[in-house]
Amino acid sequence: MSEVQEKKEELTFGVTPILPQGFEGYMDADEELSLIAEHIKRNTVHNSDIETDRIKFLYSTLNPKKEGGRYILSSLTRRSDIDKMVNDEYDYIITVYYDVWKDLDDSNKIIQLDKALCGIDMGTLDKPILKKKPSDTREYNDNLKCYGAEIVLNSSEMVDLACQRIFDEKRELKKEERQLKKNNL
Repeated sequence: MSEVQEKKEELTFGVTPILPQGFEGYMDADEELSLIAEHIKRNTVHNSDIETDRIKFLYSTLNPKKEGGRYILSSLTRRSDIDKMVNDEYDYIITVYYDVWKDLDDSNKIIQLDKALCGIDMGTLDKPILKKKPSDTREYNDNLKCYGAEIVLNSSEMVDLACQRIFDEKRELKKEERQLKKNNL
């Protein structure tokens, strides 16, 4: 049994909420994602030092980013010093693309959130400083080693293909709407 399958058996995460029809923007995701982040913190060496309570988690229905020509599920933002002067509750913001996230199984949610958490750099004991780490290639080596390269690459490919499918469907829907308007005029 793989490490991911073993971890899946012990999971007790919240359920991804259903966003209102037509919702566009950002929505709080702390309830679900902070539980998964805590699980990752407890079960991985490479993310054992992160402070999950210093991360704000959000769902987004806005277009995900591309990295290396492929869509990625999440984005990590380090909050600036001026932002933290206004509200010092969070150091980082992790945003996940809701339209794909809601359809992932727990194993892929863990892999993808772990991938986002791998971008957090808290510095060293001698020099604690918060910053973002660039990915080693298209993926983080720690994420690949923890879950297995093939599993992580398949998960990332699945995310990319799901994003492409969603965008193709949206494009086709807009095309149909334009054609319908043209025919009614």
